[in-house]
Amino acid sequence: MNSASPSRPLSLTHWLVILIAVIGFAFDTYELLLFPLIGGPAVAELLQLPANNPLVTEWLGKMLWVTALCGGVFGLLGGWLTDRFGRKTVLAASIALYSLSPAMAAMSTTIEQFVFFRCATFVGVCVEFVAAITWLAELFPDMKQREKALGWTQAFASIGGLMVTGVNVWILTHASTLAALPITEPFNAHASWRYLLLTGLLPALPIALLLPFVPESQVWVERRKSGTLRRPRFAELFSPALRRTTLVTAGLSACAYAAAFGALQLTPTRIVPGLPDLAEQRKALKPLQDEARALNQQLLQTNLPAFTGAVATVPALKELAGKRAKVRQGINAARRSLESDKTADEKKTQFKTQLSALTNNLASLDQELTALTAGKPEAKKAVIDREKTLGQLAANRAKQEPADLVVKARGNQVQLWQELGGLCGRIALALLLVTALKRGLLLRLFIGPGMLLFALTYVDLFQNRPEMFQWGVALCGFMTVAQFSYMGEFLPKVFPLHLRGTGGSFATNVGGRMIGTSAALVTTNVVAPRLSGTTFEQVATGAAIVGTTVFVLGFCLSFLLPTPKAESTE
Repeated sequence: MNSASPSRPLSLTHWLVILIAVIGFAFDTYELLLFPLIGGPAVAELLQLPANNPLVTEWLGKMLWVTALCGGVFGLLGGWLTDRFGRKTVLAASIALYSLSPAMAAMSTTIEQFVFFRCATFVGVCVEFVAAITWLAELFPDMKQREKALGWTQAFASIGGLMVTGVNVWILTHASTLAALPITEPFNAHASWRYLLLTGLLPALPIALLLPFVPESQVWVERRKSGTLRRPRFAELFSPALRRTTLVTAGLSACAYAAAFGALQLTPTRIVPGLPDLAEQRKALKPLQDEARALNQQLLQTNLPAFTGAVATVPALKELAGKRAKVRQGINAARRSLESDKTADEKKTQFKTQLSALTNNLASLDQELTALTAGKPEAKKAVIDREKTLGQLAANRAKQEPADLVVKARGNQVQLWQELGGLCGRIALALLLVTALKRGLLLRLFIGPGMLLFALTYVDLFQNRPEMFQWGVALCGFMTVAQFSYMGEFLPKVFPLHLRGTGGSFATNVGGRMIGTSAALVTTNVVAPRLSGTTFEQVATGAAIVGTTVFVLGFCLSFLLPTPKAESTE
């Protein structure tokens, strides 16, 4: 590669490559950010439990850990495959994986199926990122064109976060009118989380149509044909020549992901509810949440064991209980619509008819339950007791809703500001890449301010100036997310051609997505419990400590960054 040669205008092929990269980067973020939106409702439905049940929370925590582990391990293998079998080939396979697996997850009827396909999605995303940046770096021989291509296409990763938010809002509004999915009882064929997962298929078609018209990395193909392409080996990453490069880039990736998961990703749900100007909502929610905890404990410790035993003796009981649950949900929804002042009079007539039909349906199911459990009154009692507790939880949820909606709206607002801050950070990085700034200095322009911003945002603004809190979160997002684009542009430069996928994958997937994402656990389970204040204040202060610590560590590591060789391929 020769950076001294004059830049040539981009060809149609180059623009197709850029378009594929834009779609790939946008949707890898889209696919990952599906989980915070659909995780709770999906796990709750598959377990047939309320969304606020402790068992649902436990499964969500397990999934975060398992998906990160799978992404790191198989993402590293994907990097090796990228070096072994070609950038374009592995890129196409990874995009197919992360496009098809959400659709399979959408049709899940067991928690095990759901976990498996979400892990597959995470693996596809982890492999796609490294394959894409390696492919892009080698398809643009001109240094300035390459930096622009890597910088600007990665900016679309933040667009993916905005896209998934918008699509989710639309689906929540229209889910009941969409075509019913072929889902067996007792599951909801109009569940919004299933429709949202199905949108994960969107990138598959355009990329399948475009990929045949773009080339494989020419330099990789030439090396392979000439027999000079060395076989990638993991051990070589830790050879004396590459050990520093491997460890420093992995450390920097880990720090960036730790700031994102140990602070930013916890903010909407674990920190925002504790803002001082939401004190009234917290006061209203406290007794209701205490009641919900007691009801959930009763459900898990008493109702669930009895129901499980009843199903073991009367297998058809589980499906019948599912049908009854759906009818009861329909009855509650119809009643709420009738009681709402926002419902038009002509609609109320429709809901009255619907309520009458559902009530008759429930009476029919009551008869079916009596017939099915004839001679086994304890089985019928188990079903009725479980339904009673679930009904009490539903009533509790309805009472929480007014205050809870205010809290969630504030969390969504802060999340939007963080996403916009991250997008601006990626754009700023793309603009600065074409300057003459040294790469270590460029990285420190983002890390340096962050060492102060996390403490300012999560301690001072959180406690004393809540109206400014979203500004601080946006700036933290700006400084953090820009580092992801920086690493995407930097990694292909510092590993030799035969190890670009393997080395980049180790830094991003092992350093970032395996080690860095564990910061969420560090903040909530290690640091926060040792601090004073409410739970929200503990997590906020923990986020400040973890965010500041990893930024300081990243700042120190930035001085150890290796200098890329002068645009050579080896």
